[in-house]
Amino acid sequence: MEHSLGVHTKFANAILALYPLFPVPVYFSVLTGAPPLWVSLIIAVIPIVVYFCQTHHIVARTPFDTPILIFILGTVIGFIVSPDKNVATGAFSSTMASILVYYGITANSGASRKYWMWTGGIICFISLLLSLWFLSQGSHRILSFNQWAFNLFDRLPKIGGPAIQWNTIGALLAVLIPPLFVFVFFKTLYSLQIIVLILCLFFTGVLFLSDSGAGWLSFALSLGFILVCWRRWLLWVLIPIAGIISGVGIICYDQTKWLRTTFFTASLIGRVTLWQNTFALLKGKTVILGLGLGAWFKVYSSHYGSSVPIIVHNSYLQLYCDAGILGFIAMILAVIIFIRFSINILKLNAASSVFWIGIGLISSFIAGAVFAIFDVTTSITYVTKTGYIYLVLPLLWIEAALFVVVNKRLSLKSEKLEGLDGIKIIYE
Repeated sequence: MEHSLGVHTKFANAILALYPLFPVPVYFSVLTGAPPLWVSLIIAVIPIVVYFCQTHHIVARTPFDTPILIFILGTVIGFIVSPDKNVATGAFSSTMASILVYYGITANSGASRKYWMWTGGIICFISLLLSLWFLSQGSHRILSFNQWAFNLFDRLPKIGGPAIQWNTIGALLAVLIPPLFVFVFFKTLYSLQIIVLILCLFFTGVLFLSDSGAGWLSFALSLGFILVCWRRWLLWVLIPIAGIISGVGIICYDQTKWLRTTFFTASLIGRVTLWQNTFALLKGKTVILGLGLGAWFKVYSSHYGSSVPIIVHNSYLQLYCDAGILGFIAMILAVIIFIRFSINILKLNAASSVFWIGIGLISSFIAGAVFAIFDVTTSITYVTKTGYIYLVLPLLWIEAALFVVVNKRLSLKSEKLEGLDGIKIIYE
């Protein structure tokens, strides 16, 4: 009997360790139709049942629970008001899958260092595959400094499927590289530093070759934040350097073709027009409810014609369109919590490994927040012959979950972590 219980416990622990992977089939169901969505949803909730049997809680409590609940309510309302329930079903399913990824990661916050090494390795491996896919199969902007790379990978056979656009890979790498950069320079695990350094250099090279202006800007700001945390006096060096680079760029803008392409002013003007037109659509009840979950493309094209972009090019505005004012309130609350926890990390001793892990994640959020001004990084819209598919991505949720894990481990180390209003935060 004891042996049977031991087997059951090991099986349950294995399921919980793989908890973040169980929602993954949902993304394939939404994007490709296989496996059937109902099958993927059943698979996704298996760890919830196991976790409840183990702890008598549906999910592990986290500091972001309140904004998540508000966001879910806004998403449900967005589903109800959406004019296209097929698109909304995919959007809602992938949203719930992303939230389950978040709770799957946070449920393992007490796992060993080896577990988190494997988690980081999986994230880097997936990012490596996507980077190679972009170089060989993606949508490129060919310029003088990157033509050689795309010519090199152009020899590989084209196998079809969705093409990764330069800003898509730019958004991914802009948030991925800062934590790797911190790991290389501020960790003492020398056996892994060489591997991570190689990955860091490769991803930085791909980011540069992508010609994603928003990605460059986001990464530069996050890197500046890391350097200032390392040596505060560098702030007074980086500010004039940034001013000089900006001035030279403005002077050389008209004479440099790649600058005009990368930082295309007409593209920015076009984005502003998109935002203004979208604000014009948010009137009456849509100011409160939004346009509907995943409905921006359909609503916008019905007003402004079929030859319009497939995304609104702003993650914050996209969130408002999807989940209305409740989604926006949830975001504001989450930002407040994030800032308070970030302040706690910044107060730590700079010699602490937790400090630098936290700095890496904060810098990653900074990169993502800046990029989100110019593009939608929380979802993808994929146009098909019969319509379009709206898929919510888990990138932000993974970042948030890792941030929670760092703070929880910090709280366990120091026995308490002062949170909002100075109240001791207790995790279960």
